[in-house]
Amino acid sequence: MRASSEIRMALVGGGMFGGDVVLRTIEDLERCGIAPYLGCVGLDAAARSLAEVRWKLVAIGTRSEASAVRLVQRYSERLPGAAPKPYFGEKPWEEIFASHEVDFLCVATPDHLHAAPVLHALEHDAHVLVEKPLTLSLPEADAILDLARAKGLVVGVDLHKRYDPCHRFLFQELVPRIGKPLYARAVLEEPLEVSTTTFQWAARSDPFSYVGVHWADLFGHYLGLTPASLHAVGQKELLANWSREGRVEDGPKDIDTFDALQVSVDYTSGLRVYYVNAWVNPKEFEGPVNQEMEIAGTRGKIEFDQQYRGLRATISGWGSRTFNPHFTSDVHRTGQSGQGSQAAGLSGYGKDSIVVVAERAAEAILGLSGRDAMRGSYADVESARPTTAIVQAAREVATRNLAALRSGRGTPVTAKFSEAGIEVVDPIAGSSFLYRGNPFSR
Repeated sequence: MRASSEIRMALVGGGMFGGDVVLRTIEDLERCGIAPYLGCVGLDAAARSLAEVRWKLVAIGTRSEASAVRLVQRYSERLPGAAPKPYFGEKPWEEIFASHEVDFLCVATPDHLHAAPVLHALEHDAHVLVEKPLTLSLPEADAILDLARAKGLVVGVDLHKRYDPCHRFLFQELVPRIGKPLYARAVLEEPLEVSTTTFQWAARSDPFSYVGVHWADLFGHYLGLTPASLHAVGQKELLANWSREGRVEDGPKDIDTFDALQVSVDYTSGLRVYYVNAWVNPKEFEGPVNQEMEIAGTRGKIEFDQQYRGLRATISGWGSRTFNPHFTSDVHRTGQSGQGSQAAGLSGYGKDSIVVVAERAAEAILGLSGRDAMRGSYADVESARPTTAIVQAAREVATRNLAALRSGRGTPVTAKFSEAGIEVVDPIAGSSFLYRGNPFSR
């Protein structure tokens, strides 16, 4: 066991998720330790051995100086005595590791910028939590996997849908009762502001890579599925023509990305899942997101409207809204003075998945367990890698099918998965391998 029981953390990326859910989870770890949060994720057996571990955030890195300073200031206000240092620039993780000893790095950078900070952390012997998707391509995922294995380090992906109590119950208790699954549909649609305002990098990703990865991971994780083939189509009507919509006041700012993607995956078991994702829901929509699922089997069917979980309010001047406090909600601490986040902890499955990776990293740091022994007990690189294969194939197939459709040739392109790799079957341009090597295991 390591002599010191203090785990030094750092965060890179302070946007919508990193600056909120990830940072507030880090705050709770530094304030209370990890033991109070282990019971709800099935890791309560480790509570005693980790109860005395201290967690300390040493640095926050973002692209702009203003955001880094703002996050540090807010963190220190919420947690008096905490003093993380701000770093900023194109690669703030480099200066962070040059200035601090970091045991555990949380990566919440844009989708296409996950690999660089993860690899840098691994090279400096730090364990990592990375936001989903792991990466947008298998070569980057392979580089991370190879280095993590060589160093014996934990790399966990924040795939929080695995910890949604409704999804967990659905897959563990209900799906086994409907016989052999035949087909399924999973929908997750994000608001328009995400792709046009919140993110400045929407053109470097797409709605399936951003949120469809959750559904693909759910089915793969809980049902042990292996993809056989894929068909994907998408639309580029609104965001690609954003300036013509009259939405931009200071000049053309068209966003070359898909408004929506529909991805059909056929698995070797015979199950077909139709994944539907978009990020153009109008602001008038009553929920922060729209999400639903149906699964049909030989002996029954399951339907789940996750967007409307039974909590709705209609308020003058605001309208009707639905809420999902299962994801995150404030838990006000008894006896704490003050209001809001200063007196509140964070609860919900959005936090749970981060806690799981932090706990796995802590066991490795303290020598209580090793990477190989913990494999499969969290969203590790091995379990996230097949979903990366689906994400990479879907983006390629949808891009080719959109070009074919616009030229009047339909949408004939598909992808085939095998141990040889990912083959793009294109009757127009000819078939070719998008990736050579086993996309399911390495």
